[in-house]
Amino acid sequence: MRKPARRPGQRATAIAALTTVVAVLPVFLVGGLAVQLEQDLGMTASVLGVAVATFWAVSALLSAPAGYVASGLGLRRGVPLAVGLGFVALAGIAFITPHWAWLIVWLSFAGAANALIHPLSNGMIVDQVAVRNRAFSFGLKQAAIPAATLTAGLSVPVFALTVGWNWTFALAALLAASLIPVLLRSLPRSAPVRRRSGKAAREPLPRRLKPFLFATAVASALGAGQANVVGAFTVAMAVEAGFSAAGAGLLLSGASVAGILARPLVGIAADRGIGGSMATVALMMGAGSLGLLGMASGFPVAYAAGAVVAFGLGWGWNGLAHYVVSRTAHPFTIQATGITQSGTYIGGTLGPLLFGMVFSRFSPAIGWTLAAVVAAAGAGASLVAFRLEKRLRGGPVV
Repeated sequence: MRKPARRPGQRATAIAALTTVVAVLPVFLVGGLAVQLEQDLGMTASVLGVAVATFWAVSALLSAPAGYVASGLGLRRGVPLAVGLGFVALAGIAFITPHWAWLIVWLSFAGAANALIHPLSNGMIVDQVAVRNRAFSFGLKQAAIPAATLTAGLSVPVFALTVGWNWTFALAALLAASLIPVLLRSLPRSAPVRRRSGKAAREPLPRRLKPFLFATAVASALGAGQANVVGAFTVAMAVEAGFSAAGAGLLLSGASVAGILARPLVGIAADRGIGGSMATVALMMGAGSLGLLGMASGFPVAYAAGAVVAFGLGWGWNGLAHYVVSRTAHPFTIQATGITQSGTYIGGTLGPLLFGMVFSRFSPAIGWTLAAVVAAAGAGASLVAFRLEKRLRGGPVV
C-alpha cells in the first residue's frame, strides 16, 4: 500500500526533470555546437552571447507573468504547451536557420518554454512530493539543466562531427515531440497546482517575504550570470586553451556530470538537515569562483579541473535555491518562483551578452577572471538572503 502513495511524487519529479530538459536544451545545444555553427552560419563569440542572452531575456520578461499564467492553465494544458514551445525551437533551428539571426528567433520560443515550465514544475513538486524528499526532488529537477549540457557536449563527437549539427537539433526535436503524448497520459487529470495554489496566486505576496525574495533574486542573477557563461563558452574557450573540438565537447560532458550529481546530492543532504539554506548556496558559489580561476589559468589540466568545479559547485546550487524558496514561501511557491527566477534569467541574459563581448575583445583569462568575481559577488548576496531567511523561520509568512 505504500508504493502507490509514492508514485505521484516520483512521477512529478520525472515530469519536472524531462520537461525542464526540453526547455533548456536548445540554448545549451547552441553553446555546445558553437564551433560548427560558427563555420556554417558565421557565428562569432559576440553573436553566441547575443543568441544565448536572448533565451534568458525572454525568460526574464515572461517569468513573473508565467507564474500567474501557470496557475490559470493548470498542469494538463501548461506542461504540454511548454514542451511544444521547446519543440518549435529545436525543429526551427534544425530546419529553418539559414543565417545566425534565426537563432535569436528560435531561442525566443525556447525562452518562453523555460519561463512557463519552472512555475508549473515547482508547483507540481510542492503539491505531490513528500516534504522529507522535496529537496532531493528539486535537485533532480534542476539536474536537468546540466543534463542538457551533457547532451550538448556528447552531441559534438557523436552527431555534430558525423551527421552535422542540423540533425543533432532534429533528433532533439523528435524526442521533444514524443514526450507530449506521454505527458497527456501521465499528468494528473486534476489540477493540483491550480486548485491548491490558485487562491494564493490571486493574493498579494506577504510583505515580510518580499525582501527575502528580492535578495534571493539578486543572488540568483549573479550566480546565473557566471554559470551561464560557463555553459555557453566552455567549449569555444577550451579549443583556444588547446583542446580539440571533440575533446572540448567531452570536457563539457564530463563537467556536466559533476553538475548533475551535485544537485540531487545537495538535496539529499538538505532533506537530512545538512545545509539546506542560502548559506549553503553561498558556499557553493564561492567554490565555483575558485573553479573559474582555474579556467582562467589557460593550462589544459587546470582548465578541465576548474570546469568540473565550476559546473559541480558553482552551478550546482539551483535546485537547493528552489527548495529554499518553496519552503520559505509556501503556499506562495508559484508566485515566488516567478520572482526569483526573474533574477536567474536576468543574470542569464546579461552574463553571456557581456562576456561574449569580453571574450571577443580580451583574452580568455580576463573573461574567466571576471566571471570568478561575479561568482564571489553572488556568494555575498546569498549570505544576505540567508540572514533574511533566518528571520522568516518559525513564523507565519504574513
